[in-house]
Amino acid sequence: MRYARYILTAIMAILFVLPAAKDGNMFVAIEAEYDPVEVAEADAKISEVERIAKADNIINTALKYLGVKYSYGNSSPKGFDCSGFTRYVFNEQDINLTRTSHSQYAEGLRIAHSKDLKPGDLVFFGGENAPNRVGHVGIVVDVDNETGRFTFVHASRQGIKVDKSTEKYYSSRYMGARRIIL
Repeated sequence: MRYARYILTAIMAILFVLPAAKDGNMFVAIEAEYDPVEVAEADAKISEVERIAKADNIINTALKYLGVKYSYGNSSPKGFDCSGFTRYVFNEQDINLTRTSHSQYAEGLRIAHSKDLKPGDLVFFGGENAPNRVGHVGIVVDVDNETGRFTFVHASRQGIKVDKSTEKYYSSRYMGARRIIL
């Protein structure tokens, strides 16, 4: 009786599984369950969902500091400069950035056109005294992918605030963007 279960399992395998394997049906069923393209697409969707969640966390963290004063060379909730702010916010999500806007402009992936921006991307602007050299950075909050217009949160001279890319001061100095959250 002890071995009856094992004997019954073996008999069922001989009667049902082996004939299916002989006809190839068992293997067709297994192949039909695994489609490498579907798996890759599912992985990409999961990655995009994770990227969006990280971007939302970064934006929400950044917006917590609205109104915090501007403080040149600083990167703490007591006061931020622009790159200190971006570095601090990304660091809160365990993403390390270098310290200056100029060096952050070399990180991540280059975004060729503002129509391709996504929330959480870094946007860069020419400096006040050197408009052809990166001197300011912010974090994209929202983007209109048809027009390329976006809003961004940053440490301005008035403190942490949200501005629009269409404002003359920023539109004339826009230099490009980088995607840090991949």
